[in-house]
Amino acid sequence: MTTTSPSSPPPIGWRERFRGVMGGGRLSATRQAAPSAEIEGHGKDWAFAAPPGGIANPAEAEVSFPVRRKQQPYRGGRRAISPEVLCGMVQVLDVVAIALGGVLASAIYLVAIRGDQAEYHRYWFAVVVAALIFAVAERKAGGYTLKRLTRLGWQLGRVSIIWGAAVSILSTMAFAAKVAETYSRGWAAVFAVVCLTELCLIRVVLSFLIQRWTRQGQLSRVVAIVGAGPLGEQIIGKLRGATDPAITVAGVFDDRLSRVPSIIAGCQVVGTTNDLIAQVRSSLIDEVIIALPLRAEARIGELIAKLRSLPVDLRLSLDPIGGIFPIRGISQVASVQMIEVLDRPLKHWSGVVKWIEDRLLGTVLLVLTAPILAAIALAIRLDSKGPILFAQDRFGFNNNVIRVYKFRTMRVEQSDYSGTRRTVPNDDRVTRVGRILRKLSLDELPQLLNVLLGDMSLVGPRPHVMAMKAGDRLYHEAVGDYFLRHRVRPGMTGWAQVHGLRGEIDTPEKARQRVTYDLWYIDNWSIWLDLKILFMTVRVILSRQNAY
Repeated sequence: MTTTSPSSPPPIGWRERFRGVMGGGRLSATRQAAPSAEIEGHGKDWAFAAPPGGIANPAEAEVSFPVRRKQQPYRGGRRAISPEVLCGMVQVLDVVAIALGGVLASAIYLVAIRGDQAEYHRYWFAVVVAALIFAVAERKAGGYTLKRLTRLGWQLGRVSIIWGAAVSILSTMAFAAKVAETYSRGWAAVFAVVCLTELCLIRVVLSFLIQRWTRQGQLSRVVAIVGAGPLGEQIIGKLRGATDPAITVAGVFDDRLSRVPSIIAGCQVVGTTNDLIAQVRSSLIDEVIIALPLRAEARIGELIAKLRSLPVDLRLSLDPIGGIFPIRGISQVASVQMIEVLDRPLKHWSGVVKWIEDRLLGTVLLVLTAPILAAIALAIRLDSKGPILFAQDRFGFNNNVIRVYKFRTMRVEQSDYSGTRRTVPNDDRVTRVGRILRKLSLDELPQLLNVLLGDMSLVGPRPHVMAMKAGDRLYHEAVGDYFLRHRVRPGMTGWAQVHGLRGEIDTPEKARQRVTYDLWYIDNWSIWLDLKILFMTVRVILSRQNAY
């Protein structure tokens, strides 16, 4: 028995056998192959390849799987571009551009304008610090991801903001270190303008290139699905519904060809796993997803053993259980494999950073607002009888009850310690001073004491009273995931509050929306997000929206 190699001529009669196979209607005796127009257009580029253990000579097999030798069917023969490498190269390019900006600024201002000798050594430290600040901040903002790199407007706006912040930080550092006189202000201005121009130009050119590479399929991740059952159909539907141009479904493969339809969710069932192996050997497929029920562990084991030698990313779909609960990853404890469902938030170094943030900023804010606190206390004392502070039991960390302090804004005889009655606009229980404090949210300032005591954080989900209602139902009854927000300490301000969800919650829909924002904050916490929320809080307070 002889085999056909790419360099040797095909056996006699190969064109007739090829047309018979492709025109007969099915690969592996059951599946249709490519249209005849494509066959004739690429007839010279095809040869027959046998799967492992199969028959290589098409004359000795009833049907063989056609393999394209010279062209990659999903990228037009062009080399694939890794999105991860591309994003990393953009970051390197930014640093190089800023370094080049320092050299150009010296050449333009010091040499061309002033006629002085270029003293690069005086500015290299400032250039390096500026490059590091920009690269780290841009990465934290998510600017070095393929999804964000495709959004030119977002990139230009974010680059301008971050570069402006980097220059401001650099200027502040120079002033604080008393070395500002070492640097030329003219050089600094030219450096800032040149670097911003370079960074924006990089984004414009990159946006054009990404669009071009996307059209050519070079940024596409070619995926093959193994399993033509309901799970495979579900996965294909999600992949196509995501409208992600970086994902291309090469086809579906299933060994049960006689029992599955020829098309699944609009995608052709190409052949068996033997056909998949042959196709991977001849054309570029990046990832193979096994879409079988987890209870079919024996069959899954066979497929993994069969496909593990292929140079692809082999994945097992967990979509059946992924729709029931979140999956964060796979871990191992004492040789026991486990699916990670939820991580305790703010653990390890995150918890340490959060603790330092609360204590440090809490102390600074308490010192800075001490005169305001004293003035408010005096105004409350002069306005109405009763205590200056109002203490109320609320939900804290891990559903524990904590005592939260506020400035008293209601008449003593009408104060609601249980919180069953919501505060509404023009509430007759609120005092004259209390109305002003509520509009400016100054009644919350004593909660800085709660922060320093460790009961609260500066930023986090707002603490609720146990009897708080959403509409006519208790909050935890109206929102199923309500208690998940108590996995961190409550905060003086939060992600929901800076998005307009403050004040009265009178419907279950508003309650669910607020909890959704709280849970997003918990899952995406960072020190930068906390600082962003604190700055946004100032704007929200000045707007006085939903404050009464």
